[in-house]
Amino acid sequence: MQNFIAAVIGAVAALGFAAASQAQTTAEDTELAFMPRTLTVTLLNDGGKYVAVDLKHIPQGGTCRMDKDATIVKVGPGASPGTTRVRYIAPQVSSGGCPFLTAFDLSDSDYAEARAAFVRMKDDATRRVEELKKELGDKWDEITGKKS
Repeated sequence: MQNFIAAVIGAVAALGFAAASQAQTTAEDTELAFMPRTLTVTLLNDGGKYVAVDLKHIPQGGTCRMDKDATIVKVGPGASPGTTRVRYIAPQVSSGGCPFLTAFDLSDSDYAEARAAFVRMKDDATRRVEELKKELGDKWDEITGKKS
């Protein structure tokens, strides 16, 4: 349960990073998703990106590994029909992966699967929080610091 809640909190915190990284997108328009499976993706960032964990530079057009369940945000339509442009919005903590804010294209079907996974987890977290509120009753306000 703690891992699940931590993942949801991390995804919500990442929403702030996503909104800041896309000035033309409002927070209401931002769609978060989780990578449906581990994939090798082509980096589309102008000039490439520097990977702090590996101390190396990946040029534009180079490839990197996106791990399953990595948090991504929809940026817009992809370069070719049937694709969606996304951006990786979590810091890289393991060797061999993609750097922070990597932009790449996913097939529309992969993006739909990724978005559905995020929505399922968000709905489950919301349901669990509501259950906790009911179980705790007045203690909920005390724990969260809300004044009656």
